[in-house]
Amino acid sequence: MSAAEITDAASRLCTACGLCCNGVLFQIVRLQPNDSVKQLESLGLSVSRKKREPYFRQPCSFLKDCTCTQYAARPTRCRLFECQQIKHLAAHEVTEPEARQRIDEAKRCVAEVERLLLELGNADVHLPLLERYLQALETPAPAQEPLVAAMRALNDVLNEHFRLEPHGLTQSVP
Repeated sequence: MSAAEITDAASRLCTACGLCCNGVLFQIVRLQPNDSVKQLESLGLSVSRKKREPYFRQPCSFLKDCTCTQYAARPTRCRLFECQQIKHLAAHEVTEPEARQRIDEAKRCVAEVERLLLELGNADVHLPLLERYLQALETPAPAQEPLVAAMRALNDVLNEHFRLEPHGLTQSVP
């Protein structure tokens, strides 16, 4: 696969996935010194600060149907991030169809967690998935066991195939 073919395949995979922008992989994205907070805010991104460090919460308001609506003006971390699937594709360790299968597997896991969250009354899709999950665990309910199992399964898939360094629920799932 040529460099151009890899770039095209990576673009197709990214626009089929969106896990790095939709609140599944990350809860926040820290802005970098060269990011223009004013420009991003003028485009509609809600920027917060923690100890004077600017960041924005996920899901990203620029994301629409797995596509960034402000792609040319996206923050530095968004420009630089490549999940494991993209890195493995570039290294010729997976094919585009194999990467797509892993994306589909992750999306099935996400759909199951979201379904269980809805059953527990948590429908706030404007919050990161981990935050919604933790909220659901605050109110004891018999239906939590399937949710915990589904979230563990999702976390395993994300750690194995998407995250650069395993984290997330590895230590915190009851």
